Amino acid sequence: MKKIIAGILLFCYLIPFVFLAMNEDATTGTLWFYLIMIIAFSVLCYGCIKTKNWWIVVIGNILSFTSSCIFAWNFQTPKWEYYFKPFLPNQLIIFETIIAFLIQIAFVVHYARKSNGGTENEEKNN
Repeated sequence: MKKIIAGILLFCYLIPFVFLAMNEDATTGTLWFYLIMIIAFSVLCYGCIKTKNWWIVVIGNILSFTSSCIFAWNFQTPKWEYYFKPFLPNQLIIFETIIAFLIQIAFVVHYARKSNGGTENEEKNN
């Protein structure tokens, strides 16, 4: 069962969240997809933490970054070149992916410390 959940989490990370957010921002000017991206990454990271599949956070972000780059190279419009100034579209994808990854790693580290601290306190009490 744990392998099935890990596979589902990895599959969900294939969604190009950063590209979708940037595309929606460039075409309609709304930032709602950035919020959806944050929520999706949070849910996926939480799923990885709960199933103790820490490695999926790293591999999943690499997959999401790769799929966002592929979509951006194939589907970006000329408007993107000036809309995301001072960044180029690919630079912004890199920047947003790094920020999202660092936030997810912070959650994983926080949870790992919290779960390790809880067992140490229980051992001290016994």
